[in-house]
Amino acid sequence: MITLPDTSLGTAIFRLTPARCNIYVVSRQGRVILVDTGMHIDRGRVESALSRKGIIPEAIVLTHTHFDHAGNAAWLAREYGSEVIVNTAESEFLARGDTPIPSGTVSFTKGLVGIGRKITPVFKYEPCSADHIFDETFDLSRYGLNAFVMHTPGHCAGESAVIIDGEVAIVGDSLINIPTVKIFPPFADDVKELLRSWEKLLATRCHTFLPGHGNPISREQITAEYRKRMAAI
Repeated sequence: MITLPDTSLGTAIFRLTPARCNIYVVSRQGRVILVDTGMHIDRGRVESALSRKGIIPEAIVLTHTHFDHAGNAAWLAREYGSEVIVNTAESEFLARGDTPIPSGTVSFTKGLVGIGRKITPVFKYEPCSADHIFDETFDLSRYGLNAFVMHTPGHCAGESAVIIDGEVAIVGDSLINIPTVKIFPPFADDVKELLRSWEKLLATRCHTFLPGHGNPISREQITAEYRKRMAAI
């Protein structure tokens, strides 16, 4: 269970339920949004968790539109009336429920991508129309939050992060922290762009970074990995 202490401004952040990607709940003074939605096959546990916790999300921020992050967006929008927010570069993929598989960053994942691109129908999901499409930033104050969405390309062209109270960043697949992979994502379309996005994330001064897969990552961990990667370029 990923649950953090409330921020200094009283914003609560926690993982909704175990799923194929981390689905985060961001809540303050009774106002609630979700960040990412999981795969279609996660729908039952997502619905159960929302019902159990009494959550009706006003909005859904998609960090990007890969099938494991956007698979339930259309259903949540229809079922709960949630507004969907996504970056411009991802909006057309979302509208057709079909997002290209990103490139691999190591030999093993490069091989997986080659296989995956031959079976693309497996990775399609229900199409969804976005309510809000942004280029660089999107202010979330309309949902009662001191937060904004920031464009952080690299993993894919429209990858974005949610910056909350200047303390916590929900970063999608710009970072990863699972037992077999630490920090640097195994899939990314543009590694140099990804590292530039890490610079942007560090510039927010956030101290905790929540990845789309795995456990929270500290500022110190990212800084060390960023320096190592830049030294190797």
